[in-house]
Amino acid sequence: MDTSHRASTVLHSAVRPRRSLLVGALVLFVLAPLIAGCGSDDDEAELTEQVETLEYENERLQSDLSDARDSVTTLQQQTDDGDMVQLGDPIRFPSGSAWIPDQGRRTLDSLATILQDEYDSRDFRIKGFTDSMPIGPSLRGTYPSNWYLSATRAAAVAHYLDSEHGVRSRTLQIGAFGPQDPVASNETTEGRRLNRRVEIQVAEE
Repeated sequence: MDTSHRASTVLHSAVRPRRSLLVGALVLFVLAPLIAGCGSDDDEAELTEQVETLEYENERLQSDLSDARDSVTTLQQQTDDGDMVQLGDPIRFPSGSAWIPDQGRRTLDSLATILQDEYDSRDFRIKGFTDSMPIGPSLRGTYPSNWYLSATRAAAVAHYLDSEHGVRSRTLQIGAFGPQDPVASNETTEGRRLNRRVEIQVAEE
């Protein structure tokens, strides 16, 4: 069996039919030059390693999505609005910032898929909150108040869902709640961290 045929066999066995078409296309795009030019056991080993790396990344993304779906099932909760439920975990923010952290982006990536697949026809709201700490002098030029900061956080989440995933709705509402409705005590560091958040809510059927 020649090396090119062995490399094709490795690729075929590693990329299972159950993997997404997107990841399969990525594998072929990245590894096609290597397949065409393989000529040694080292090349085959490198090919196998790259396939396994892509397999691992795909499994991790699938796991994240599964966790998000479980989160939606277990964490959906009735809101004070009565006709809305909270979707998944809130997005947490660093103090004095509207920049979405990496963990928050991964959460939004998973929630975007759920919004599109399961709540495409529903109205939804994005609500921004802060802790109770006043805006420091160095940040007042960017965020004049906690109200402004909470609005910017909500807008940042809406923009990310729109620009990265095409998630939008004619009836989307963005709300700024500042330090109102804390979910934990603002007297502790952990409590303030939990209060710096954005919640996504969807209408019940």
